[in-house]
Amino acid sequence: MMGWLYRLEQYVREALLRDAFPEYEDPLTRRVARAVHSLPPFHRQLFCLVRYDGWSYEEIAARLDISVRRVEIEMGRTILLLSRSVRRQERKGW
Repeated sequence: MMGWLYRLEQYVREALLRDAFPEYEDPLTRRVARAVHSLPPFHRQLFCLVRYDGWSYEEIAARLDISVRRVEIEMGRTILLLSRSVRRQERKGW
């Protein structure tokens, strides 16, 4: 049920970020930056903790007081949201 709400929220954020990140010359880098910034807050936080800060799933689970399995599931959703966003931006010619 929440899937459509996540997608709608991400579509709106993507539209607001359409002209964002002009400092990136590479179109793919720009798309990825827009995709990361268009994620729902929890998923953006999770992605940043794993990819940028180098936290393990166990550390994140302990900090957020959730199970490691929940972190794995939500990280999978995050990657799915990111890949869909990048493909959607590419199709739209952004």
